[in-house]
Amino acid sequence: MRRSVQDKLIAEIHDWHRGGIIDASVSERLAARYGRRDWLGAALKWLGLFAVVLLGAAVLSAIAMAINDSPLAMAVLLGAAAALSGYFGVRMATDPAQRHPVSGSILVTVALLAVYGCMSLVYVATGGDRYGNAMPLLMLITAAAAGATAYRFMLRWPLLLGLLLLFHGVGSWHAYGGHGWYFADIHDERVMAVVALLSIALGYWHEVRLEAGALRRHQGFGSLWLIFGLLYLNLSLWFLTIPRPTLFSVLVFTAAAIAQIVAGARFKDARFTGFGVVFLSIDMYTRLYEHFWDRLSAGTFFLLAGALGVVIGGSLEWRALRDLRGARQH
Repeated sequence: MRRSVQDKLIAEIHDWHRGGIIDASVSERLAARYGRRDWLGAALKWLGLFAVVLLGAAVLSAIAMAINDSPLAMAVLLGAAAALSGYFGVRMATDPAQRHPVSGSILVTVALLAVYGCMSLVYVATGGDRYGNAMPLLMLITAAAAGATAYRFMLRWPLLLGLLLLFHGVGSWHAYGGHGWYFADIHDERVMAVVALLSIALGYWHEVRLEAGALRRHQGFGSLWLIFGLLYLNLSLWFLTIPRPTLFSVLVFTAAAIAQIVAGARFKDARFTGFGVVFLSIDMYTRLYEHFWDRLSAGTFFLLAGALGVVIGGSLEWRALRDLRGARQH
């Protein structure tokens, strides 16, 4: 929950109590629900995310171990785990007293992961021998189930899982190659860029329009759509510039990063600015590496890059201070 919304709710609760609308016990119960300390909520979210990652890895490990041995038996076990986890997770997440909201969201998310594992093993157990081709479809089915669950019960974690599966099902993947080596790939960067742009537009509209009206109880959903769209848009445009870039792909990537910085300044939105700055830096580093790494020493390379960053940052700071003085004078 946003801090501004939390503060407004606490103020309204105190006003209701002072006005005699609610008694002291109801006021204390509501204040306990909406007045949690921010650091504790943040810690619970990070611990919950860590738990989801570990449990997801356990589900994937179970799939890998059962594919060649007993896929049907493991599918039954995962199906039962999904049903139990989903049942208790929904009850905990939708508890009116909100005593275990994070734990409930974790269980619901794990249930969806178990559903994906169950479908995968059923496919293998029924004679499917092209799991690599079926995997994107299974991801998209699970993503749809995660999205429906998220909107039905107003839970953001299932939506995060659904968006991750959506983009990976559309055509992106990553893996661990061993010996500390990770690799990533997007099968069709142009298609992924279009999907990411649609996600950005949907996320912004969702946040500005829907969450201020019909979906006011789904705070934060639009932000997830927006962030995933920005991430995969920039990754797609970056991958188009390596390993054999064309001038057009480089110009599009650079223009997109600058446009995000401008949009962030225009809308006062740090998400656009952050992604723009990070990927513009990656773009500059990639271009410098391609054209000057073998011609300059490493020390000279980093010295020039650092000096350029200082100059750009100083000019932006000077411009911001000048605009601030001008606004004060008027």
